[in-house]
Amino acid sequence: MRYVSARDLKPGMILSSNLYDDNEKILLKSNTVLTQPYINRILMHDFDGAYIFEKDDINTARQIVSNETRIKAINKLKKLDINACQFLANSIVNEVQNAESLIIEQITLSSYDNYTYIHSVNVDVLSVIIGIGMGLRNEELELLSQAALMHDIGKCDVPIEIINKPSKLSQEELTVMKKHPEYGLIRLRDKVKQDGEDVAAVVKNAVYSHHENWDGSGYPRGLEGEKIHKFARIIHVADVYDALTSKRAYKDSMNPADAIEYIMANSGTMFDREVASTFIKYVAPYPAGCRVLLSTGQQGTILENHPKQLSRPKIKLESGSVLDLMKKLDVTILQILNN
Repeated sequence: MRYVSARDLKPGMILSSNLYDDNEKILLKSNTVLTQPYINRILMHDFDGAYIFEKDDINTARQIVSNETRIKAINKLKKLDINACQFLANSIVNEVQNAESLIIEQITLSSYDNYTYIHSVNVDVLSVIIGIGMGLRNEELELLSQAALMHDIGKCDVPIEIINKPSKLSQEELTVMKKHPEYGLIRLRDKVKQDGEDVAAVVKNAVYSHHENWDGSGYPRGLEGEKIHKFARIIHVADVYDALTSKRAYKDSMNPADAIEYIMANSGTMFDREVASTFIKYVAPYPAGCRVLLSTGQQGTILENHPKQLSRPKIKLESGSVLDLMKKLDVTILQILNN
């Protein structure tokens, strides 16, 4: 299996995982042999790329949370069904806890129009993984998951032309965008008026505070350090990482290795050091299936990540041989290649 950017897909390649359209229906099934019309459909839906089978591959891409759960969560977010989102957030905790591995080693496949909702699910999954790594209790993980899934729910009250603007926001537009944590808090507070059931205070706090920075430079209140709730500090790291690695109308996606470098470079300023250091234990800088350039000049595809040392994966070289960087310490990865 390897990841191929959309512009480099060719007829005859075979998909190794499903692609979903903007209505959460299967656009193309795994094992589909790509034709030019299929590739045009992928491009039309603004996918960054797709996973394809390599010769002799037998396994599909591993999922930490099932596509069924992801799609249900996306649907309920769109409908602003807070009760259902809380239930699904708890289901996500259960699936993450029962996953074979907690290592994030895939590039998320997403279409442009569904970005806000897919992003929210991604942030939820990553936040729960960080929470597990930090030793949170099950009841804490469920509340963290609820906050992470609904962290951007306030964006439904931001004008769509600002959300989808294909260029840098003006100062006035940025001011409106920065209101979304407050709008989210209002949405969650209004729930008790609608059905008599309240949302936990820590969930509302985290939704309101997920853009606060460790050094006090964030918004909306300019909180700093441990005055920012732990859940908000976790969601902040997950939120920024997924935003950096996602393609938007106004920017290209950053590769995982560079996004991880950004998180670590801003540890202690934007981000809580403990959260950032936990984060890097679970997110592979070189996802399985991506192509890389080595210090030897060779190119290859990431075959497998070592859970204890994510920066030293096994690589399938173009010659067909496998290079284990844990056993070849004088070789390093220079960069991720586009295809």
